[in-house]
Amino acid sequence: MITVRLPEPLRNGRAEIVTMHATSLDDIINRLGIADERDELYNFAINGELIIHGEKSVTLHDDDEVEIVVAFSGG
Repeated sequence: MITVRLPEPLRNGRAEIVTMHATSLDDIINRLGIADERDELYNFAINGELIIHGEKSVTLHDDDEVEIVVAFSGG
């Protein structure tokens, strides 16, 4: 079971923390329906480690914690 921490824009009536069965970060992205906007709007951290590139190929294991954070930019 994977624990996923959702940012406010993705909650849509869901709790801040949800659990789900998933074998990859791509599974989570698809289940949440954010595949089209993930590159520009969201970043992902697995067990506290920020994933910069290749998030779709990240394999998950039982008890992993995924945090989805709203991307920001500045200059």
